[in-house]
Amino acid sequence: MANDYNIAIQFNPGNPMATWSIDGKIEALIKAQPDDTLTFDFRLPDSPSVTLASAMLFAGPRKPAEAPSPFNATQIPLVQGSKVKVQNDGFWGFSIAFTTTNQDGTTGFYFLPDPELEVGST
Repeated sequence: MANDYNIAIQFNPGNPMATWSIDGKIEALIKAQPDDTLTFDFRLPDSPSVTLASAMLFAGPRKPAEAPSPFNATQIPLVQGSKVKVQNDGFWGFSIAFTTTNQDGTTGFYFLPDPELEVGST
């Protein structure tokens, strides 16, 4: 049976480094199996003046692997609530870069560095 990991991405305007948690728990590693999914929830500040403008997930192997990514793509555009299916065994890293649009028309730039994903037995 496939699992769905709900990844919450938190950030504060003015601080470019975002953080993440799974179901409210801070984790260093996601242990998954092929056919599991990752769902991305961008936790916007409690202000209607900040909206998610764009986001991109970048993935790659942390150990030699036959596939370029656990998702069969090394770059995946994300929107609020995007689901990404895990497809390949291995030990992976990924990062997310995203922007917000502020009510005054300015842009905020953010980066979620390097969560790690272990798929199958590595």
